[in-house]
Amino acid sequence: MRYQSFDPSNCGFPQPRVPVLPPLGRRALAWRGPTAARALTTAPNARFYTRGRYAMTEAYRLCGVGPDAPLLAPAYHCRTMLDPAIRLGADVLLYPVTQALKPDLAGLAACLAASAKRPAALLVTHYFGFAQALDELLAFCRESGLALIEDCAHCLFLPGQSAQIGLQGRYCVSSPYKFFAIEDGGVLWANQQAPLPTQPLQAQGMVQEIKGLARAAQRAWSQTPLDDTAAYGAAASVDTAGNEGEDRLHDSETPSAYYDVSAEHAQALAVSRLLLGHTDTERLSRLRRSHYRAWLQAVSGLPNCQPLYADLPQDTVPYMFPLRIDHPEKHFYQLKRLGVPVWRWDDMAVSSCAPAMDFRTHLLHLPCHQALTPNQMRWMTGTVAAVMTGQTVGGSS
Repeated sequence: MRYQSFDPSNCGFPQPRVPVLPPLGRRALAWRGPTAARALTTAPNARFYTRGRYAMTEAYRLCGVGPDAPLLAPAYHCRTMLDPAIRLGADVLLYPVTQALKPDLAGLAACLAASAKRPAALLVTHYFGFAQALDELLAFCRESGLALIEDCAHCLFLPGQSAQIGLQGRYCVSSPYKFFAIEDGGVLWANQQAPLPTQPLQAQGMVQEIKGLARAAQRAWSQTPLDDTAAYGAAASVDTAGNEGEDRLHDSETPSAYYDVSAEHAQALAVSRLLLGHTDTERLSRLRRSHYRAWLQAVSGLPNCQPLYADLPQDTVPYMFPLRIDHPEKHFYQLKRLGVPVWRWDDMAVSSCAPAMDFRTHLLHLPCHQALTPNQMRWMTGTVAAVMTGQTVGGSS
């Protein structure tokens, strides 16, 4: 496949001043008795891997994805969504998405019709925690003989939740470490009595457990003190000039460096499973929604940017705040050099889908997790406002 990738190694970006994911600590954990999340580690129709990408490998394999049966995947993706199919020797067919990141059903049908091989499965992604409407897609899969796999890596997937996210496809794959203050975790959840892998997962051992705890402690202590008002006082007060990164096209027929074959059958750390099952999920949901609304208020009326989703449905627990910027060649670099924790999917397979290729560099993923403090939220929203309105200090403002 052909990929377009952004290489930031020449940029000298500083470490983010705010954690992208919730670090271990009181604000992220809020320990309580066993919660609904515990079922992810104990339910008979679940397997708890060290990462969602390895759970996805098994979902693809169990649906028949392989050398003679391609995978249909969305054109807007991270590499770890494609790696498992490539690991299985399968072709990946990229179907188009709309500006709202919904599957383009007409384009999907055209993609299927153009394939010389009959695909085995279709992957649908609930981006940023916002549920896709699946009725038409489910009907399409039934008519086409496709297994539907729900990618819930951006969702707070909890069995028994009121929303139907993750419960309509043959399999659901989620990544709890993106929501909980844990070091690893990827869930394979089977619906409709679909089979699970017969090979048992391998415990990582005491050495890895200790290393996991050490990493969690290091992440927690490496952040700027959460109550340091002075550290988050100025919105944007450093020089934002510097070298630009390299955007390049390249071909690859193997999984990316993110995929570790030796970890395919590794179980998540015991400490991750313990913390997951005792985290206050109601508080987690409430704070994430509150922070998302704060972002919406902060960017309302700002020039040069637009939120991807301007409404927050009642049952939605957001993973990140997606913000499309008009001028990434300027504002992405400024935000990164100011230490704003910006993620984006800029390492993608090339496709003819215009929204996907636009979002590769224009769509920013900004944190809204439960461990953020009021000072951190004020600093991030203030810095984004300063950058979008041209108030930053430095040569590129």
